[in-house]
Amino acid sequence: MKKTLFFLSTLIISISLFSQRPDECSKIFIPRQPRPAYGQAQEINPYPEKFQALVCFNKGEYNYREDALNILDSIYKLVFNNENGRFYKITILGYDDEEMVTEDNTDLARKRTITVFNYFSQREETEYIIRRTPSVYYNSCSGEHDCVIKYKMPFDFKWQSINTLNEKEKSFNGISLASKALIIVEDAPEECLGKFNDYYYPSQDSNIVGKESILRVPKGALGYITHTKDTISYDMKLEYEEVFSFEDVTRNYNLIPHHRQYILCAGYFVIKSNKTPDYERCKDNLDNYPATINIKLPIEEHQQRARLRFYAKTYRPNGTWEYRAIPTKRERNPHTKDVTLIAEFSAFQLDTIYLGRRVVEKDMSKFFYPAQEGEPGAFSAMGGWLKPYKLDKRGMIIMKKSMEEILRTPLNR
Repeated sequence: MKKTLFFLSTLIISISLFSQRPDECSKIFIPRQPRPAYGQAQEINPYPEKFQALVCFNKGEYNYREDALNILDSIYKLVFNNENGRFYKITILGYDDEEMVTEDNTDLARKRTITVFNYFSQREETEYIIRRTPSVYYNSCSGEHDCVIKYKMPFDFKWQSINTLNEKEKSFNGISLASKALIIVEDAPEECLGKFNDYYYPSQDSNIVGKESILRVPKGALGYITHTKDTISYDMKLEYEEVFSFEDVTRNYNLIPHHRQYILCAGYFVIKSNKTPDYERCKDNLDNYPATINIKLPIEEHQQRARLRFYAKTYRPNGTWEYRAIPTKRERNPHTKDVTLIAEFSAFQLDTIYLGRRVVEKDMSKFFYPAQEGEPGAFSAMGGWLKPYKLDKRGMIIMKKSMEEILRTPLNR
């Protein structure tokens, strides 16, 4: 930084000295940094956010003058310094000699603009100006990283006849624009980086409507990368499946996995993404993954009485996880009286979201029948076998009232 400050100070002093010679016309204008408010520390950025320069030409000519080359050299050293972290764009405005409008006089402005651009392209030995800027990019998972961003510097070209301008437009800082080119250099990250400035997963709010439910994934909920032009695969795929029908739930019934409690399953969502963050790798930046992913599920009246909740993976500080209830709200439609369950969870809780209810072991008999291995609907639990229903002589499903209460109504009823 000291080296950079010394370089810039020397550059500005030298510009100031040769700009003040009586026989010099070309000038560079670098604004002073504003003074900080009382008690605040000075934030030092040795590279100006914006500056301008005037480059002079002899009357009727569009070739370089010596003082113009000095100014162009100074601009080049400032803009293309390897330590400069600004994202500059350059605008070149060429002007004629303010003489009677003729084809030759009008073309002077265009040729002077091209002469200034050619100076930079020849220094960089490329038709397009490719700039490398030291910078940092921020990854929502791994934090801040140093990088060098390579991008095509934006150039804007304009040429004008002085005679078409009003009196105010004919001068810059009190200096006539006749026989000159005005160069404007300004920090413009959005324009330099374009769409590469920010990657969000997903790139916009995503709403997925299932048979029964609605999933909403806000922009950036699964992660984001800002301020980089690296080659990044920013396509995101979401896979969404819901299982809530009585038939699907009971056909292959299982309890929600939990090592200390019994959680009854009344249905579930399966949500997968190719951009799901890894908890262990991202745990130092958990604040970047708030619980903003939203699920809405209308439930039937008897399910409302059963006080069902959503259950999702919840990580412990040591990185292990278990299924726990996540905050679940109930929203009642004032007109239809229908109830919708709403829950919000984070990117680390994608995969399976269950709808269920927690019970203790002594209450399991209120929900399940004892079973034998191989019976329809039988599953292993509590050191034996259970089933959520049995069949009567006509083959109709019979369930205990407590189990009926948590499941959706069968299609044939």
